[in-house]
Amino acid sequence: MKALLTLFLIVFIDLLGFGIIIPIFPFVAERMGAEPWLITFGGAGVYALAQVISTPVWGRLSDAIGRRPVLMVSMVGSVVGYLWLGLAGTLTMLIVARVISGLMSGNISAAFAYVADVTSPADRAKGLGMIGAAFGLGFMFGPMIGGLLGGNDPAAASFLLPALVSAGLSAVAFLGATFFLKESLAPEHRKPWSEAGKGSRSPLAAVSHSPALIGVVVAVFLISIGGTILQSIFPIWGHDVLGLSPRDVGIAFFAMGFVGVTVQGTVVGRMARRFGEKKVLYGSAFLHAVGYITMGLANDHVMLGLGAAFFAAGHASFNTTASSLMTLEAGPREKGAALGAMQSASAAGRIIGPASSGAIYSGFGTHAPFLAGAILLIPAVLMLSRSHKGDVPHS
Repeated sequence: MKALLTLFLIVFIDLLGFGIIIPIFPFVAERMGAEPWLITFGGAGVYALAQVISTPVWGRLSDAIGRRPVLMVSMVGSVVGYLWLGLAGTLTMLIVARVISGLMSGNISAAFAYVADVTSPADRAKGLGMIGAAFGLGFMFGPMIGGLLGGNDPAAASFLLPALVSAGLSAVAFLGATFFLKESLAPEHRKPWSEAGKGSRSPLAAVSHSPALIGVVVAVFLISIGGTILQSIFPIWGHDVLGLSPRDVGIAFFAMGFVGVTVQGTVVGRMARRFGEKKVLYGSAFLHAVGYITMGLANDHVMLGLGAAFFAAGHASFNTTASSLMTLEAGPREKGAALGAMQSASAAGRIIGPASSGAIYSGFGTHAPFLAGAILLIPAVLMLSRSHKGDVPHS
């Protein structure tokens, strides 16, 4: 239990780092002379881009040297990244700080691989659900903490206090990894980086040989694009269509995060154990579809609430169950690399979704972002159908 709590804290900090800058970065970057495109992309976008690069590398490295050293080194790096962020006095320093934090957050693949090492197939979705709940909490509390600690005056907004808090949490996670995490990957299951064969020289090669693994990675990529299209356009759409204030938007995101955490922590594991991962993923796609359609047609707060709840439940159950399915399809010596490829695909979606949402909204109308998310579900489900090991319940 101590190990899972430590992993929970590590993943929570990774997602906290993604969200904590959202309410502050535009004001600080603008004050430092950033171009308009960098004001919107330089915070979350740069972070996600760095995560795309590092996640498969950390995962593959954890297959070679073990999960524990990867997690420990990355948390030390997170402390450095947050302190750099808090002390950044120029735009260049600010961007470098986001790159460092994004690179270190790639450790999420090693964290998920650790859970896969220490759980049986029957309990894996439950264990991953607990760790996956940290995603929702990070998205819930990251923007809130950033807003509260960043100051009330946009002209004087500062990263100092949010960065110090995040650095402190990273230090606590490092101590937890030091004292409570035992190495989970036995030496006989490790795969040296230079070893010939599948996944040896390229981290992404761990999935290239398997249509089932490729299918899961592509599905995660598509779902991530659709989800972040909705998340990034939601404040503008909410204001234009329903007259939502920034406070209303914040409450809505908090509520969606709460639904996601509840589903990941209490429901996903039981459903996967009873029905198998594939059926849970198909159900998740259905919940996504209902959420997209209901929100796209919403003309009052009741429809908005229902649609947001369906979307949040679908999104939360998908991410955790897809991770569980990856561990079933991947070989015992390439789980870290496979999970790294999957998390990298998810981060890539978090770049494309926000970058395209504004153009879709302005070019095709207020319903278009929700329709785009729903359409992306079709190829995602087709890609998931390639898997066969998630068909069997874990009874």
